[in-house]
Amino acid sequence: MKRASLCLAAALASVCFSRASAGQLSPELLAKLSAHENKPVSVIVRFRFDKNDQGRALFKSLRQQLKQSRAQLGKASGFVDSSMQNGGTELWLYQSIALKLTPLQALTLSSLPIVDEVFENFKVKIPKVQALDTGSLGEASSENPNFDPLQMIGADATRAVGLRGQGVRIGHLDTGVDIFHPELQGKVVAFAEFGPAGKRISSKPHDSAQHGTHTAGLLVGNTLGAAPDAKLISALVLPGGEGTFAQVIAGMQWVLDPDNNADTDDGANVVSLSLGVPSSQDQQAFVLPVQNMLRAGVVPVFAIGNYGPDPQTTASPGNIPNVIGVGAVDQSGSVAPFSSRGPAIWTGAYSGSFIKPDVVAPGVGIRSSFPGKGYGVLSGTSQAAPLVAGAVAVMLGAKPGSSVDDIKQALYSSASNNGQKNNDSGYGLINLPAALAKLGVSVAAPPKAQAPVVGPNGYIFCVPEGQRCTFSGEKQVAFGAAGRYLSGLTSDGFNCTVAEWGSDPVPGAAKACFVQEAKP
Repeated sequence: MKRASLCLAAALASVCFSRASAGQLSPELLAKLSAHENKPVSVIVRFRFDKNDQGRALFKSLRQQLKQSRAQLGKASGFVDSSMQNGGTELWLYQSIALKLTPLQALTLSSLPIVDEVFENFKVKIPKVQALDTGSLGEASSENPNFDPLQMIGADATRAVGLRGQGVRIGHLDTGVDIFHPELQGKVVAFAEFGPAGKRISSKPHDSAQHGTHTAGLLVGNTLGAAPDAKLISALVLPGGEGTFAQVIAGMQWVLDPDNNADTDDGANVVSLSLGVPSSQDQQAFVLPVQNMLRAGVVPVFAIGNYGPDPQTTASPGNIPNVIGVGAVDQSGSVAPFSSRGPAIWTGAYSGSFIKPDVVAPGVGIRSSFPGKGYGVLSGTSQAAPLVAGAVAVMLGAKPGSSVDDIKQALYSSASNNGQKNNDSGYGLINLPAALAKLGVSVAAPPKAQAPVVGPNGYIFCVPEGQRCTFSGEKQVAFGAAGRYLSGLTSDGFNCTVAEWGSDPVPGAAKACFVQEAKP
């Protein structure tokens, strides 16, 4: 971004530059200069960018270009290097550095040809949900105890046939995560926490609020997640629900390349993000890092915001044209009142009016994991986005090598609005089995429940493998003639896909699971 000629009088008269040769200084920093404020403030200095590499090779070229840009700072490198040594951070994904400068130093940097813009390190937070009529929307689990968001998007069917996100890594940027929760044990392969300037903080995995553990459960939870076999790379960038732009970008580049080595393939294949800023000048800042994510072949799935029901209420980065922006529907499939509506009006990096959101998913009265082995119900596009990101992980696991465009086309063309898009629900409610079919992956319908068959010695068994049998009362499962039991079955049935199979009690009943009523 450029600006017209700017010359400040008195002490600032020596720093004067033109649109053709210099970057832009944010209005907030200009105001501090005009007020003669000279206390250091946290700023982002973005350098000019010209890299168009694709795939993971982009990460290496971005780091190299940032190093080259810093070498062209001339005399300004003195105070820049000093500040960088005192808590500054390189944000290579955004071709920038985060550091503390006085307004006058910021002005000096913005006058250099290599610098594109200088602005304050602004706040980013999880949007609050507006008050809901839980009677009509079923926000609380007690309103509709049988509601299953996985069933609503077809993820129950994909889980039943073994399409569970195997081999896929999901980037998770949030308030942290409780890795010891029963839903999430063994699911988080990397964790990092970042400070306000984007500097990594040494800490053990934890959740600073409830939000991160809740969204993680919807991604990969054993019973709650759309992609229970995918793995999480989790970055704590919103301590207590609020962070900074530098924190988010530092976390974003880390989940893409956790070991800081572009030659190793250890980064996220899809990124789930449930945060944002409303339409403002700040929303432009997310464009470049998201564009670089797309160039690297990583699928961005971001919440659209909780600022509805009025039009033009979308939040960045979910409203960036090329990302999958996710809105929320209630348990009946109606768009939730709080879900942000389009269009998204863009100038600068993009220009024009864009229909948003792109798709919707369940986001009202969603039960998921809470820190400390508990469970809780939350509502928001924050809950809808991880369900879609989990669905994307299942698609990538089922059809490795699918491009970002492949995923988006399959997801959009199979959603409930039959290829038509609007500013309330986008292309509509996602349908994971139908999206997989667009990729050439068939999802057989799960077998219907059948009445149990009583075999020899009072055993009850069901076939084929994977069949669900429903019984009443307390039950136990026996594996073969040895009579080994697995207790703790619930009264609503048992999935016959178990770790061990017994011998055939009846000819032709291969791979049967045996269920026997518990003895008093």
